[in-house]
Amino acid sequence: MKKTYMTGLFAAGILLGQAAGRQELSVAEIEKMLAAQVPSDVIVLKVKQSHARFNLSTADILDLKKAGASDDLLKVMISGESASAAEGQGITIPDGTEVKLLLKNPVSSATAQSEQRIEFTASEPIVVHGVTVIEKGAPAVGHVTEAQPAKGFGRKGKLNFSIDTVQSTSGENIRLRSSKTATGSDSYGKAGVVTILTGPFGALVKGKDIEVPAGTEFTIYIDGERKVQQRSAGKQQEEQQP
Repeated sequence: MKKTYMTGLFAAGILLGQAAGRQELSVAEIEKMLAAQVPSDVIVLKVKQSHARFNLSTADILDLKKAGASDDLLKVMISGESASAAEGQGITIPDGTEVKLLLKNPVSSATAQSEQRIEFTASEPIVVHGVTVIEKGAPAVGHVTEAQPAKGFGRKGKLNFSIDTVQSTSGENIRLRSSKTATGSDSYGKAGVVTILTGPFGALVKGKDIEVPAGTEFTIYIDGERKVQQRSAGKQQEEQQP
């Protein structure tokens, strides 16, 4: 009889744990992350993924606020908002995030035309707080800003082009710039202009015309903070299916 009673209590405990929403995080753990200066949006994402709902008292709210909890974090902890609901809110890519791109097709000053479209692909994924926001192989585009073939009397050709946007995992075009920090002429809203004749790309100048081979890697930067939408795992799987 005693054994049956204890088994019943054990089963009831399991059911109670399930009814409580399988809370994986505690208020104390949230406070530890805040003390470690973990970014608020990372903690918000963790709370949403845990599907936890916190029964916060007034004292708990005040203590969390003193610890540095943002208003968004407190709202999520109280509402129990899930990660699936968070997909529509998106994730922010920081300003100046480095993006490495590979030139898809060769470009030459002998044949390039002004405003000609140039295509690139991301050589590595961009991950923000554990979420891939730009996939490896993501398309990027730019255009020729100046092109002149080589001329007589030993005058070399000219070739400059911009790298304008790269595509996020959700299909949004994200604007780029040529320097990590926006200063001077390289201000927000200006495309990432690449000058081939100077800087690290000067080695590409061989002979009279400028030849940039396919596969040449360029480092470019996200122009301003950009919030992009997240795709659910199910949607990603659907897109990968033939």
